[in-house]
Amino acid sequence: MPFQNVCRLAFPSVLIVSLSTRLLIAGEPSHKIADVEKAPAGLAAAVSATLSSKGHLVEGPDGPICEIWLVKELVLKAGFRPSLSVKYPFTPGQLIGALRVSPGSQFSDFRGQEIPPGAYTLRYGQQPEDGNHIGTSDLADFLLVLPAAGDTGTTAITDVDDLSERSAESADATHPAILSLLPIKTHPKKPTLTHNEDDDFWILDLSTRGRDKDNSVPVHLRIIAIGETDV
Repeated sequence: MPFQNVCRLAFPSVLIVSLSTRLLIAGEPSHKIADVEKAPAGLAAAVSATLSSKGHLVEGPDGPICEIWLVKELVLKAGFRPSLSVKYPFTPGQLIGALRVSPGSQFSDFRGQEIPPGAYTLRYGQQPEDGNHIGTSDLADFLLVLPAAGDTGTTAITDVDDLSERSAESADATHPAILSLLPIKTHPKKPTLTHNEDDDFWILDLSTRGRDKDNSVPVHLRIIAIGETDV
């Protein structure tokens, strides 16, 4: 058979195999989660004692990115009713969990501020209603990232300025380091990591327990673990 005909027959087969491989790779999620059972080193003993027995490791194509841990039982605000901008029944400054940024991951917060590898606490915060934040987000719920070395207590940090300044130290910046919280759509039975292709967000859905007066109830959080705002 002439060489020209051999090329005509072989090329389509190679093309089909190549396209099939690309489609397979495209169909696989580039990020995934795994359970971790050892709390991050660097947390105060009192903080570690409040955490659930398992945390959740977020991994990307190049390896581990971060771990997120929730408090095993969150105190819920009495008589809370969600509003258009506030969806979570927490008190500003309340300890929500912990974060460990993996070495070499180049992790950044929701504003694109780089947060160095290490251990951090996560506390609930609300976006201020002032002229500096108009148009940045329809929702006011956030997690503030604080350096674990300077956050050793478990009670709420009620001084808003102090909370903001300590969070800003996480990114060596003037603005607090934040992770955005989204409204809960479903109540997942297990931790899930989903991709919002429109915004390129990787969203972590987690569950823990909450204390509502004398009742223990399930509490769900929807955290933008990986992704940045463009405003």
